[in-house]
Amino acid sequence: MVPGTGGKSAVSLEAPGEFGIRARMRSSYVDGSSGDTVNSTAHGAWRYFTFTK
Repeated sequence: MVPGTGGKSAVSLEAPGEFGIRARMRSSYVDGSSGDTVNSTAHGAWRYFTFTK
């Protein structure tokens, strides 16, 4: 994953020629600079992917 700015990041899932792969990912925002990682951390919903031929 490549962290981005403006609410965007890039993810590369590489498995050329493969299929039947199940994966899940979610976005997370962790603000470590505030010193308060409990109240400023947020996680998005899990997104599920199945790679087919």
